[in-house]
Amino acid sequence: MKNKTVLKEPAYNGHPVMVDPGKKLYCDKKILKAIEDQFEYAEQSKKRVFFMRYDIRFPEGVNEHTDNKLVRDFQANLVKTLKRQGLNPNYLLVREQSREKHQHYHGVLMLEGRKTQSIHNHIATAERLWNSALDLPSREGGYGLIDDCAKDRNGNRQENGVMLRHDDPDYETKRDECFRRASYLAKINQKASTPKGQRELFASRIPKS
Repeated sequence: MKNKTVLKEPAYNGHPVMVDPGKKLYCDKKILKAIEDQFEYAEQSKKRVFFMRYDIRFPEGVNEHTDNKLVRDFQANLVKTLKRQGLNPNYLLVREQSREKHQHYHGVLMLEGRKTQSIHNHIATAERLWNSALDLPSREGGYGLIDDCAKDRNGNRQENGVMLRHDDPDYETKRDECFRRASYLAKINQKASTPKGQRELFASRIPKS
């Protein structure tokens, strides 16, 4: 937790977050601020915001990629592809690594909701681009290295892909739930083993007003 400002309350600027003091599960305020900035930018730059989560893993036994270069290149290709589809993406991605495992990444995408209503094509695109980045041979059904986050850690189904429209009477409730799910990226645990000099946080650049 070195150089981290830790949030120990279950809310950040009025938004619910995944903090559980009883289990000593806390969040990094720097990452929560980045999440808030991306939400605000998405709302300013899109007529509707389509929010979705995704995770990135390496194949078992592939341990040579200890830096972030491969994932940075993959994310750039994913964003470029989504831009070509008119989806005006912005994103936030974090690196996590426990002591005994290879690093993995958790991500949030916010897309133009007038152009999409489902996560499936975007997960398939990410899977194809990630497999290509890893130079994996084509395989029916893929490798499952992009998690669509449609199940929680207990295997229960959960919604992924939420449309945020200002004219929706449930807009604030849905936005808060999306923020809560995005706050998973800010959790403190599994970030302590990141090698020195490697970034943990990546996000879309927000143009200066």
